[in-house]
This record gives sequence, structure tokens and C-alpha cells, in this order.
Amino acid sequence: MEKILSVSVASYNLGEMILTNLKSFCESNVAEKIEVIVTDDGSKDNTTSIVESYAKDYPTIIKLIKKQNEGPGSTVNSGIKNATGKYFRMVDGDDWVVTENLEYYIELLTNTDADLIVSDYDIFDNEKQQITETIKAEMVSCEEKSIDEVFAKFPMQMHALTFKTKILKNNNIILDNCFYTDVEYMLFPMPFIKKVVYLNKSIYVYRVAQAGQSVSIPSMKKNIAQHDLVFNHLLDWYGTLDNLSSGQKYIISNRIASMANVELGTLLFFDPSKEYKRKVKEFFKLVKSKNLEIYCIFKKSKRCKILLYSGFMLYSFVAKMYTKKITKANKNY
Repeated sequence: MEKILSVSVASYNLGEMILTNLKSFCESNVAEKIEVIVTDDGSKDNTTSIVESYAKDYPTIIKLIKKQNEGPGSTVNSGIKNATGKYFRMVDGDDWVVTENLEYYIELLTNTDADLIVSDYDIFDNEKQQITETIKAEMVSCEEKSIDEVFAKFPMQMHALTFKTKILKNNNIILDNCFYTDVEYMLFPMPFIKKVVYLNKSIYVYRVAQAGQSVSIPSMKKNIAQHDLVFNHLLDWYGTLDNLSSGQKYIISNRIASMANVELGTLLFFDPSKEYKRKVKEFFKLVKSKNLEIYCIFKKSKRCKILLYSGFMLYSFVAKMYTKKITKANKNY
């Protein structure tokens, strides 16, 4: 059967969590129209054997690719390379899809020729073991629109996005082999996106509040060099782009500026010191020197304004207040 959707699943030491992911696809009535490409990034637990068992039971749906550990970005590259479906999306191995909504989703993918499909997604709190929020794109109409008609309502997370596979393949979309490449996945195809369709149903379930999650404070501090690598790559890439439409330009520039604010926040997580005050000041100079447009968006945040207006004299205060705010928000998830 022709595959309508290819799904890239990153798999590394997930244990039983990968079961939830695989079940959510295989238990659907439209599972045969989906190919789930699980790229195991050198797992050392029982993740591989679990996926192998599913691939044996569902050989036309589950495809396992085993490789040595290279990083999350490499698993998406593997998925794109091996995809045969009309459309393509990422689903992290510790997340899953809303099984009961897959029929609506596949029907839309079958009947549209849009470059990009935007859908809602759910937030699942791993500690509370429940869905706590649904993130709605609120793009109002489910009719095909141009990117310039919908950019103001455009979601800035990969969980909402499904791309036409040939756009990724034909334009040689390749991500860095590290964490935080979900932003590259979202933005690299954007210059080629013209038509968008919105599905007002949740497809993706995003698991949060996990120890060791790449967006947790300890992981952000530990992996700040990887975040910096991706951020600089995106800054350099944006500087090479020509002839962007107003919608494309808005989405790309604002998402990169958002990433700049995340990196600033990570620098503020470290205990205030002369060294990190210097690093914060150097980060502002870096963004400004590389792309003034991105810098002008970046500096609009409240913490940026305080740092700039005080000449960085309030650095320690901003660092403590920001860390306190984020720590409290994480506990409340």
C-alpha cells in the first residue's frame, strides 16, 4: 500500500516509553498508510529489542534502522533519507500520537497538496501522568492558505508541523547531529513553503517534566555548547537567504530570535559571576554583529531590556529572578 505519511522516530535508551509511541500508530485503523521509521541511536537498554518485536509483528508499518550514537539530529536525517510517504513528520520516541485522530489526519494528507500541514498538539505532564494543556494553532480556517496569510498565527514548535516529503528531499534538508535541531527541522524547509493547511485536531502528544529532558535546566546547562552550535548555524543560514516572502521572513526571524532568548536564559541559569556576566555581554555582541534584524527582535524581551538599560549592572538580579521564575514554572507543570 502506498504510504501517505512517513514518521521519523528518534530512539535512544527509552525502555518501555517506546511502547506507547509504537502502539499509538499500530492501533489505528489507518496504520497501513503510515510508515514509522525508528532510528535507534545506539541504545544500550532494551529499546532495540522492543522495536524489533514490533517491526516483526507490523513489518509493513514499523521499520527499524540501527546505527551508532551520533545525536538526535542524525536520527531525523535518517528518517528523511528513508522516507517514502507523501508527507513527513517527527515524533520523538518518548512522545506519541493521538490514535483516534489519525483517520482525520491521514484523510487530510491524502486529499491535500499543501506544502505544510499545521495541527494542534497536547502537553502531557509526566509527573502528573495526564494531559494538562492543548496548544491550538488557531489558524481559524481549515482551507488551504498561503504562508503570508497565516504567519501571525503560526505555531513556533515542530510538534505542530507536517511537511511534504519531497520538499525535504529535493532541498537536501540536513540537520546537525546534536540536540536542539528541532528548530532546524522547522525552519530549513520554510523558504520553500507556499501553501499551508490547518487541521484543528491534536495529533502529537508532547511529554514534559522528565528528568534529563533536553529542555530541562540541568540539560540546558550541560548541553549549552550544542545549543550554541545550532543557534549560530541558523544565524549564518538566515544571512544567506534571499527573496523570502513576508510570512516566511517573519516566521524564520522570530523563531531564531526566540532561540537567542533561550540561550540567554541558559547563560542566566549559571550562578552569577564575573565570568558569566562577561559571557552574557559577549552573547549580545555576537547576535548584534551577526544579524541586526534578529538582534532587534531579540532585545525586545523584558530581561534583555533590563540588562541593556542598566548597562548589565543588574545582571545578577536578572539571573536570580529568571532562574527563580523558570524553576517555579517547571515545578508547576
